[in-house]
Amino acid sequence: MTISALRTLAVLEALSQAETVFGGRSRSWTEVAAVWVDLRPAGHREAGDGAARPILTETAEAEARSGVAARGMRLKAGGEPWRIVAVQPGRPRPGRMILKLERAWP
Repeated sequence: MTISALRTLAVLEALSQAETVFGGRSRSWTEVAAVWVDLRPAGHREAGDGAARPILTETAEAEARSGVAARGMRLKAGGEPWRIVAVQPGRPRPGRMILKLERAWP
């Protein structure tokens, strides 16, 4: 894969927490970096127990230049947030990384 294949501009976000004036906790996503990725769908699965609506979980892979991505962060591509479940640095070659992504639909 060449650099020209990295055609989708995405944003890496990390979860930030702060204390509110009332003593509670506020959680929000903060932009960490903008990266060019090659986003590829990998499949989907459906989970449910019959009593509740099933949840559809979509999976994808994103190839990008190596950067600050870590498990637990999220990648926002095309306005859709994806949870990063794994990062494989140095694959498919040095200087690149593969991000394993998931998002759930209620």
